[in-house]
Amino acid sequence: MDQLKETYLGIDLQDLVPKLFGKGYAFALWRMPNSEEKSLIVSLSEPEKQESINQLDPGFLFNRFDDNHPKAPLHIKADIVFKENHTPIIDPRVNDQQLSEFKEKLESVEHNDIDSELTVETSHDNSGFEHLVDMAIEDIKNGELDKVVLSRFKDVEVPQNFSVTSYFNKICTSYPNAFCSLTHINGEGLWIGASPELLISDNNQHFKTAALAGTRKIDDQPLSELAWTQKEIEEQAFVSRYIINCFKKIRLREFDEHGPKTIKAGNLAHLRTEFTVDYNEVQFEGLADQMLDLLHPTSAVCGMPLEPAKAFIVANENYDRSYYAGFLGPVNFNESTDLFVNLRCLNLSGNRARFYAGAGITEDSNPEREKMETELKMETLLSLLNT
Repeated sequence: MDQLKETYLGIDLQDLVPKLFGKGYAFALWRMPNSEEKSLIVSLSEPEKQESINQLDPGFLFNRFDDNHPKAPLHIKADIVFKENHTPIIDPRVNDQQLSEFKEKLESVEHNDIDSELTVETSHDNSGFEHLVDMAIEDIKNGELDKVVLSRFKDVEVPQNFSVTSYFNKICTSYPNAFCSLTHINGEGLWIGASPELLISDNNQHFKTAALAGTRKIDDQPLSELAWTQKEIEEQAFVSRYIINCFKKIRLREFDEHGPKTIKAGNLAHLRTEFTVDYNEVQFEGLADQMLDLLHPTSAVCGMPLEPAKAFIVANENYDRSYYAGFLGPVNFNESTDLFVNLRCLNLSGNRARFYAGAGITEDSNPEREKMETELKMETLLSLLNT
């Protein structure tokens, strides 16, 4: 154990992450919003699905879009924690044999290719997105839906000299306000993202969640001068009402609401409303578990009412969202749980990267503009691919 700590004392995470590929370990690297500290955890056992997060060991959760009610996130245990310029932290339950095997595998090959574990779909009619928006608008006008979030993807071949960790560092630099993450689980591929959307945060003092919706491209104007359309304001109000209704379902009425206000996420702006519960004022055991179960998938990634919107998505999008629009983040780590919606993300398999984006459809939506919104969202990470 001491030998592993000495070997990897202060190691550059950019050098360590490539050594993990192809070794059979699940791991997660992340950087919290408005922070410079990066954390890398490695699990020495296969991640398992969990329903309750309250009593979980410290680690990282990764949940698919379509796993809800009940949620079933995969739990990457923090058996080993690496931070730059720090001694590795090893769970005391990890034995010397496990550590010896881990060190031997890491030193066996200097660099490894990214696992080609997923089958890349080559037939998806992205050109039909505008028609799909038209279909959704018709259902909304007929009273079958209030709102539905439709998504699409774009497959891109990565450059030959592509470095996962360099790309991750670019994302961290370009999006300081986002939750930046790199997640790898055997059989699920490698996911990289910069999410602007908090799902839940709980540090035993405060519970927080947020409604994020509406998208505008930022040019040179100050955020205070951005003008929002009625469609965008209504779209954001749907998400806020969804959260308030979740509070009502568990009979919690003591919360603070702040917003909506305009926030910046790279070259895009969004409307955001924050909700906070102070545990000094409200005693509510298991709040994070209950709200997570109710919130996911939020109307910001699915729609309202939830079940008809999800049914419309499953029936008409014609592809598997997988972990896009699911949730992810550290759980019970440094005495806090912070989960984010998996947006502005890509799935890397072999030399192919799949970028995802969605747009909220309401009665006032314009199909051409909604498709352009998805292009702008995908461009946030696409633009960094070749730089």
